Amino acid sequence: MNWLTKPVIVVWVDPETQLQRLVVRDGISEEQALNKIHSQFPLDSKRERADIVIDNSGSLEATKEQIHDISCQITGPLTCKEYLRSRNGVLSILGAVLVMILGCTKH
Repeated sequence: MNWLTKPVIVVWVDPETQLQRLVVRDGISEEQALNKIHSQFPLDSKRERADIVIDNSGSLEATKEQIHDISCQITGPLTCKEYLRSRNGVLSILGAVLVMILGCTKH
C-alpha cells in the first residue's frame, strides 16, 4: 500500500463466520453468498497487506473494544517521522522548499 494512505485498516472475519453472517443478513443461499465472497478480493490477502487488523469474528462488544483501542492509537500525536511521512508533512516540506526557491530567486 502507499505510505500516504497509512494506516490501512482491515476488518477481518473467519470465512465460516463471514458466510453465515452473509446468508442471514441478505437472506440468500450459501451458494449465492459464496459467489459474493469469491467476487471480492480475499480477506486473507487484505489482512496480509493491512497495518491494523480488526478481528470481527467475536462478539460485537469485542469488535467495538478493538475499534476504540485503534481509534485512540491512530488519533494520538504523531512522531516527527510519522508527521513528515503524512500528507500534511509532505505538503509542509514542499511548501518550505517552494518558499526557499522563491526566496533565492529574488536575490
